[in-house]
Amino acid sequence: MSHSFLPLVAAVAFVSGVASAEPGAANAAPRASVVGQAPANPADAIVGDWKPADMPVTVRIFPSQGQYLGGIVAAENPALVNKEMFRGITYDAASNTWRGEVFALKRGEFVPMTIRTTPAGFEMVAGSGLMSKTIEWVRAQ
Repeated sequence: MSHSFLPLVAAVAFVSGVASAEPGAANAAPRASVVGQAPANPADAIVGDWKPADMPVTVRIFPSQGQYLGGIVAAENPALVNKEMFRGITYDAASNTWRGEVFALKRGEFVPMTIRTTPAGFEMVAGSGLMSKTIEWVRAQ
């Protein structure tokens, strides 16, 4: 099974360097892109380009039909570019967390994950129980 999100990217309108698959996004006004400025919607805090501490890749997270998706947009290994990394991410305002699935490259499958913002970016806990792993992410420059 291929985990490429290239067909998805082809259908996505890129607005101000951040992808958006919301209907009408191609005609929407460009978003403000000021570092350090909080988004109008708290759930959008994860939107943008991110780098994990444990891999030399850049992942773009964007909204799509009420959820968030993400895929690799840059990597030392060109075979990883356009691979889907995040899917089905939803925001829980009560706990200020996002939940969804992340593709675990070493396991070759999607696993559950939770994201919490940190002062430096966000912290992702992937997997569950003894098989979980915590990864720090920072915004790509």
